[in-house]
Amino acid sequence: MAETVADPAPYIFHRDRKSSIRLNYQHMLVKKLFSDQLLHRAVQQSVASRSFIRVADVATGTALWLTELSDALPADSQLLGFDISADQYPPEEWLPENVSLHEQDAFKPFAPELVGSFDVVHLRFVITLLNAENIRPLLDNLKTLLKPGGFLQWLDFDPRSAKAIATRPDMHMPRTESVVSIMRKAQPDVDSWILQNSDLLETAGLHAIAYERLQLRNYLRPIWNHCHIMGMEELSRRMSRGEDKPPPLQQQIKDLEAEFAQGASVDAEWFIMVGQMPDKQE
Repeated sequence: MAETVADPAPYIFHRDRKSSIRLNYQHMLVKKLFSDQLLHRAVQQSVASRSFIRVADVATGTALWLTELSDALPADSQLLGFDISADQYPPEEWLPENVSLHEQDAFKPFAPELVGSFDVVHLRFVITLLNAENIRPLLDNLKTLLKPGGFLQWLDFDPRSAKAIATRPDMHMPRTESVVSIMRKAQPDVDSWILQNSDLLETAGLHAIAYERLQLRNYLRPIWNHCHIMGMEELSRRMSRGEDKPPPLQQQIKDLEAEFAQGASVDAEWFIMVGQMPDKQE
């Protein structure tokens, strides 16, 4: 069993209705970015012929990825979602019969009955919680869930790739550039643990199956811009909690909306990593 690790960086967003809308909107964006795939083709090819598959979705949020996947897998498959908070879970009665959701801190050991029982462990949208100290213990902890030959799939954006772009070369966009600066500085140690290849998976004891970088297509930029606006609105609500005055980021959000409307955007690359647990005989 993986050892307990230090707490991750604080979760900077809310878990209310508007936050769930942002997560679901972001899910649709990434699904299109990933050519409507939920599983990487290497994983899909491996599990396609199986009649029973067990999947763990870690940091599941609203569980939209997991519930969509249930339609694509055999009916007898078991899909379990885990998140440190159940606040964004849909009612149990609305879940597919083969989907169950649980409260679990991904940085803490999982229950013994879950260890070594999953064909696929899925992770995404966690980059803001990670640093050089907790990334390897997290991967070690998630590895405990995998069967021999099971897959770990992780999709996220690379904050180092963020840059301000615009439809016109002479566009003035100070607020967009400010957002980019914040994204790039949020994790000053990211170069030490997110590399341009699969070394992170190999050092965690997994066979690197795939490492791909995904570029945002132009028709998706309005959706990505909306995600940024909604994220800033969440931060503003969090900063003004309990205060009887205008939200502190209100004007900055209006400025950012104006720049986006004129053709500015935050460009960023996404990555997907797939690692495979070694077979027992290796």
